Amino acid sequence: MATSLHNMSAATQTQTIDEVQSPAVLHLIAEGPKECRLLQLPTELLTHIFEYVFEDSDTGPINHMPNGIAVLNSSYTASSKLWPLLACRQLYYDHQFLALAYTSFSITSPFANIHARLISLAPDLQSALRSLTFVADDRHFRKLIAWGSCPFDMPNLRLDTLTVVLLASSRWHFLFDHTKDLVQLLRRLHNLKRLVFVRNNASVKGSFKTWCNRLIGLILKIDHEQRYLVDPPCLEQVWWSWEYDPQAQTFTLEAREARELLGEDEYMREVLGLMETLRISVESEEWNPDPRSRVMYY
Repeated sequence: MATSLHNMSAATQTQTIDEVQSPAVLHLIAEGPKECRLLQLPTELLTHIFEYVFEDSDTGPINHMPNGIAVLNSSYTASSKLWPLLACRQLYYDHQFLALAYTSFSITSPFANIHARLISLAPDLQSALRSLTFVADDRHFRKLIAWGSCPFDMPNLRLDTLTVVLLASSRWHFLFDHTKDLVQLLRRLHNLKRLVFVRNNASVKGSFKTWCNRLIGLILKIDHEQRYLVDPPCLEQVWWSWEYDPQAQTFTLEAREARELLGEDEYMREVLGLMETLRISVESEEWNPDPRSRVMYY
């Protein structure tokens, strides 16, 4: 008669199980752990694969409302895009710089010490960062205009995009207070390809578009003065192109190479198109009863 399993002794059960499983166990032990075939691919091909994995998706620090207005995406976190690095140690050490370069980092708290966070990174990790977004109020603008020739006074930072999102609150932003100093900063700012200002439905005294137009006008005015009204001429170290998006309510500055010194007549012909575009934009501003708002340069 067959003996039921619960009547067997512990030793008998152990022996029976070992006899059944031992061939499979011995096979696994003999074969050893399997290597990841993905990591055995050629380096160039593997890099292209992970560029696709880490490249920016539709989710980022900035969202667009149904009416097209750009606003801060407070639920976005960079860690949600870095999870592939947790697959294994080799993947982490080999591709962490690539992951940082393709990830947009966002600091949503206006009370965060941005400089302290960045300085805590190793220099090679600082150099890997390409996109940074932070929420700004008046304190941040005062720090921003005090920068030297690079963002946050950190030479290792080489950003493709720096996005400044205005803090949305009941308080007004007095951006006109910083216009002149911001122009001086732009004339010397290196290690940054794109600077973006996002209104984020914040309250801007004098209107956001008006401030953008005054900033452009002052860039042109100071550039002309420093070229032809001082001796010797003081040329900009960086020139910027600009674009205002009325639907998204964003203002984008793109870094360009500094322009050489030209004759004043030739220079005026070159900037004539910029001045005409600015004139049209000024005419389409929201009406402000304060007559000072219609003065071209502050």
